[in-house]
Amino acid sequence: MVGDVLGDAGLNHRQGDNPQHFDGDCGLVSVEDVLRQFGAHVSEADVLAHAIQHAECQADPAAAGQSGGTRPSQDAEILADYGVPSRVTSGQTMEQLAALIEQGYGVIIGVNCGVLWQLPEDVGDGSVNHAVTVTGVALDPHGSGIQGFYINDSGNGKSAEFVGTVLMRVAWQDAGGWTVATSAAHPEPASPAGT
Repeated sequence: MVGDVLGDAGLNHRQGDNPQHFDGDCGLVSVEDVLRQFGAHVSEADVLAHAIQHAECQADPAAAGQSGGTRPSQDAEILADYGVPSRVTSGQTMEQLAALIEQGYGVIIGVNCGVLWQLPEDVGDGSVNHAVTVTGVALDPHGSGIQGFYINDSGNGKSAEFVGTVLMRVAWQDAGGWTVATSAAHPEPASPAGT
């Protein structure tokens, strides 16, 4: 296992913990997670207030339950606003995603939550509809490839959740998932756990 999976687990919480009661802010909570990985002392409320002030999220007080959504470019802008430059890419492979984690970058990915949670009612048209933070990668100890990834998911509140490669491929790659990765590694690069 590569990455500070257990340490980063404490950075996650269920989305919607903000004064506006915006509940569709998975991208913003993922941004909060990455900022905290880089040592920033921010809360979901802080990141949401910043996003509203700079028009970097969907904000409709009359529809708070559906508000707070962001595009990947907005997630990258907010990270940069806080001094953590990032870039958005799409069409990456599992190996490229694993390399980002191995090199210690902060990573947010777009997935289909219905596929990820195995809830058909949330699949919609099968495209990306949710953001999660990738905190680790499990590599086969015998060198035969990637076994899966560890994520923090603010949608269901689960931290250090293991997602096997098959499920990750369908929920992320097949859904047309994107990646927001920091331009620099964490202050303390990720290292193998348990060694």
